[in-house]
Amino acid sequence: MPELVLPQKKYLSSVREAIAEYKAAPSEFEIHAVGKMVAAADNDFAEYFTTTENNRLGIGLAPGRVAHTVFWLVEGDKYIGTFDLRHELTPELEQIGGHIAYQIRPSEQRKGYVTAGLKLCLQKAAEMGLDKVLVTCKEKNVGSYAVMHKVMLEYSGCEVAPTFKNGVQKRRVWIYTQKRWGKIRAVAIAVIKKANKVLAMACHDPVKKEKFYRLPGGGIEFGETAAETLQREIKEEIGVEISVGKKLGVYENIFTFGNQKGHEIMILFAATLPSEYMQKDKIPMLEEEFEGRCYEFVEITADKRIYPAIFGDKEWQQFI
Repeated sequence: MPELVLPQKKYLSSVREAIAEYKAAPSEFEIHAVGKMVAAADNDFAEYFTTTENNRLGIGLAPGRVAHTVFWLVEGDKYIGTFDLRHELTPELEQIGGHIAYQIRPSEQRKGYVTAGLKLCLQKAAEMGLDKVLVTCKEKNVGSYAVMHKVMLEYSGCEVAPTFKNGVQKRRVWIYTQKRWGKIRAVAIAVIKKANKVLAMACHDPVKKEKFYRLPGGGIEFGETAAETLQREIKEEIGVEISVGKKLGVYENIFTFGNQKGHEIMILFAATLPSEYMQKDKIPMLEEEFEGRCYEFVEITADKRIYPAIFGDKEWQQFI
């Protein structure tokens, strides 16, 4: 399992391997300040350690800088990446920068480490006494935004207005450092049918040890219509523009997943994919946290439980 640790000499050989990967892809390496910080360890680890420790303690900070802790994300003896957690925000950081910066070494990208590292960073922030943190990314960084957004929905939080600097737009998401259970979510759900099948993704409850299928959709953001939610969510998940049809109804769903209780108000819509996608049996997911998974057209039967589980298999037939 990955973990966040303070920089340690025992990982230096793995760090040097990561630096070689960065140098092989200089365009990526050069634009990431966090990656450059790691490279400094290769030149003089003792100085790097002293600098990061002073930054953590707030010693000798340059004007306008805030105390921040550098963590290395590691798994076993392998260095995976760096997460930099700022202890507070200046007015400028509230507009551009936020609390957390990170970089994953090239060979370990698209393996779920950004999501894992961000969640671990939230734990560290909570231990520091931070109730919530601000995470930002460039507008065009679709992958980072998808992770930020999904973690926000899991832990609760909100997206605020983007900011601009030097012609670059930054998206900004506030995320609570501990999950806010007990909150009722408004969600939009798409019923995309083909003959007697619906588009869904196979999921697993690790506590109940049950397999079920989840229909496409997600949480409705403030100022966003339910139909817009479906278009955004499905575009992020599978890169497809959908057509949202008539509203099928509004339903209440109280459920338990794992050891956590959830409560949702759901708006169901009929929807369709472009014709070339309707011909497919499976459509792969694009988002990092769903790497290797897909949506598929499944037949609703007694042994294939469909989420939201407010209907039995016969009652679902009204939508098919």
